Amino acid sequence: MIYIGRRSKYADSVCGKNKSTEKFDKPGIILASFPRSGNTFLRNILLDVFGVYSWNNINVYNKGLKEFRKLEKLNALNAITAPGERKLNKLREQFAFAAIKTHEVPKNILPICKQDAKIIYLLRDGRDALISMAHHRKDIIEPGSDFLKNLKEALWAPMGSYFGGWGANVEQWTEIADLVIYFEDLVNDPEKEIRRLQELLDLPEPKMDRIPTFDSQRNGGSHFGGKKRKRLSKEEQDDFNQRFFRSGKSGGWKQDMPEEIREKFWKKYGSVMTKVGYSSDGSFKKDTDD
Repeated sequence: MIYIGRRSKYADSVCGKNKSTEKFDKPGIILASFPRSGNTFLRNILLDVFGVYSWNNINVYNKGLKEFRKLEKLNALNAITAPGERKLNKLREQFAFAAIKTHEVPKNILPICKQDAKIIYLLRDGRDALISMAHHRKDIIEPGSDFLKNLKEALWAPMGSYFGGWGANVEQWTEIADLVIYFEDLVNDPEKEIRRLQELLDLPEPKMDRIPTFDSQRNGGSHFGGKKRKRLSKEEQDDFNQRFFRSGKSGGWKQDMPEEIREKFWKKYGSVMTKVGYSSDGSFKKDTDD
């Protein structure tokens, strides 16, 4: 497996030609992952260590772009207010790299990005991702919903739901990604993965002393995921953060995934898991030709 600089004709055929006249008319960096694979951690690293902002989805991206253009016009007419100028400067920083987060499969996101967009895919053991997703739905998305029911639905992903299902999401993105980062590596050796990001995106020297930790994010110390929410009291905010940043560890499936579901998961996704380096017993060995 070659997990850097690996693009195929599939990416070009889906993207089509982009004749954008502005450097951030469309996103130029794609941070893709199956949900609950550590994308929030990756985004906080990029922001805290490099100052690279990433937009939560294409709708928010386009809304910000519309506001940016409006403020630029006012600025050109010398009709911008002081708050507007501050907002314009902030948007300039946020659009500097035109990065967007996504959980969608490639065909749903590539057509709205630059043809030569850099693709970074964050990969996590599918069992841990599904366990985390089931808890996330029970604790945040649909409070009080049944954990096992959530887990089974995420496993089967009927009719392409759940972002195509873990296996399809992983296979399609790893085939075209410029860089694949394993969640386990990002947690265990973030500095190494930061250097890989720096090289791919041609970023300045990283501020390694600003690498966020699980605890710092859980305590609201980073922008994404655990940031302060105006409508929540401190107690409510702390409770939300505890649920959003639930574990941050690998191998939780061994305690939370019943044996019956483990077997069904491996029957469905075993070939993909083996291809990307995960084993049925939880050991981990990937090819390292990057």
